[in-house]
Amino acid sequence: MAWKRSLESERSLKGNFAPIQRQRNLEPCTYYGTIPVELHGGQYVRNGGNPSFGDGLSGRVHMFDGDGMLAGVLFRTTEQPGKIEPCFVNKYILTDVYLAAKSMPFARSPILPSMAALINPLTSTLSTLSTLYQLCRFLILILWSHLNGHGAPVRKISVANTAIVYHDKRTLATCQTGPPMRVQLPSLETVEWYNGSLTNHGDTATGSGKDLLGRNGLLGFLKDWTTAHPYIDRNTGDFISFQSSFLPPFVWYTVIPGGEGEKSQHSGLNAAISGISSPKLMHDFGVSLKHTVIMDLPMSLDPINILKGRPIVHYDQNSPSRFGILPRHDPALIRWFETQACFIFHTASTWDEVTKSVRDGEVEAVNMVACRYTGADMLYSMASMDTGSIPSSKRQGSDSRLYYYRFLLSDHTQNHITHQWALSAIPFEMPVVSSSTDKPKFIYGCSSKNKMYGSNTGEPMKIDCLVKMDIESLIRQGIEKRTKEVDGCVDERIIGEILSSEDTEDCIKVFQAPEGWCAQEPCFVPRNNAQSEDDGYILTVMFDEAQLDKEGRALEDSRSELWIIEALDMRTVVARIFLPQRVPYGFHGNWFTREQIKMQRPYKSLRKHQWPNL
Repeated sequence: MAWKRSLESERSLKGNFAPIQRQRNLEPCTYYGTIPVELHGGQYVRNGGNPSFGDGLSGRVHMFDGDGMLAGVLFRTTEQPGKIEPCFVNKYILTDVYLAAKSMPFARSPILPSMAALINPLTSTLSTLSTLYQLCRFLILILWSHLNGHGAPVRKISVANTAIVYHDKRTLATCQTGPPMRVQLPSLETVEWYNGSLTNHGDTATGSGKDLLGRNGLLGFLKDWTTAHPYIDRNTGDFISFQSSFLPPFVWYTVIPGGEGEKSQHSGLNAAISGISSPKLMHDFGVSLKHTVIMDLPMSLDPINILKGRPIVHYDQNSPSRFGILPRHDPALIRWFETQACFIFHTASTWDEVTKSVRDGEVEAVNMVACRYTGADMLYSMASMDTGSIPSSKRQGSDSRLYYYRFLLSDHTQNHITHQWALSAIPFEMPVVSSSTDKPKFIYGCSSKNKMYGSNTGEPMKIDCLVKMDIESLIRQGIEKRTKEVDGCVDERIIGEILSSEDTEDCIKVFQAPEGWCAQEPCFVPRNNAQSEDDGYILTVMFDEAQLDKEGRALEDSRSELWIIEALDMRTVVARIFLPQRVPYGFHGNWFTREQIKMQRPYKSLRKHQWPNL
């Protein structure tokens, strides 16, 4: 297995994957086209990993590595009626890890071990020793941050580099290695860790509240891994999450009432999940109006694996996938459903199904749509690892597909998955839905004309197609044609066939980027007085790779753009915002309305650098 060791040859740090160090305050941008009135006064923000060591970084690097950096576009209103001034801003999130690293001049590489080291197959004594060295170095630097007396102690190891959400008048940057970090819109300045109590550390309010997120103490970070994708209930404001640990019981389930509980009939909940026997890499989960789906998939995250000759993060294709369905406020009633091995980074939608034959509104089944892999290839390709010698259950079909599950709850004698099959054959990731519905008809996501989508090429994924799928119609078709369970697929067309379709009622519509351009995760903004669920706009950050030099490096004056695309036809580009610099390929973004920005809670203080040279 060949690892590309130098920065010069690291694909995951070349081109627009490379970090950018310049931070900007709100800076006006030029644009072409018409900015929809729905965007006036609001802000789009995208999160992603951006290694702060910059050009000094070398060795094994994974896309999951890097300090959190937010990049945003505020559609600022002006005194002139109808005139909008888009403004770009980008800021590092000042986490404990970021601040501690800046206080250690002797540190020549990040404090945290790279995800690349955790997935590295232990094929030799040298690779084993390398992984052990990174773990020991990490623990020593954490301890040193507490003992040196003048630095920044690391109490939370999250780099807050994955997603960004809005809960209870707070804007929260997330990452699965720790609790959320509160930031302030529109400046993107860092406030403080969010612990889930109603009187949080970053607020101006005083009083005491129970911490529902995070663990305290020197080794608290071993227990406070928190999903990067908490679910915010649009009806109650509830913040629903889970935390994982290397120690039993391995998973805790959390519900934090929204709006200080005025809409929720329940108090805060933090309870252990039963039935999980070992630590797992758990990134996302599913939430419906009444139920939560916890995924116990065969992707372990366990340092003990080293003693077994396995990497810390290990995919076992011979073990089953298990889905735990529980009532939102009663995790003790969890029911486990089992099926073939797979891995899921992201769920797209989860909803309850109630039929007329069921009395008193009892839920007949829980439905879930998710991006399902049959192997772990994508995890390796994000580290630019050659996956040729890594086992995969289906080498030619391991890319993510949008997949449908139906978990039957009305049968209390057995736990049965009645339907489980792919909705489409095209690769699909980074799913998003409209925030205006609990059971979406449409799901938007990322794909590529390259059918392998990076999973078997040894390269990180690049997105040149944005997709809208009518899952309601596809599920209906799948049931009518009795699609084969597990391996079946409803729409077997490849993406080229879909692109050539002239059917205006096609269940799948694709926006294809111009040649050489790459997109990022789409973000849906509904139109005012929308006539249909998909009546709105798609926002996405675009980059023209023609700006790279002959060696594939991004030039200093390279720039990204924010495109506004008509969601109804998935073709029309309504406007292009020309940003003053590029935005490296990253992860998840979100749209924040003018009202959400104005309603943010006041804060006591902002986190700041403690050293004048930073």
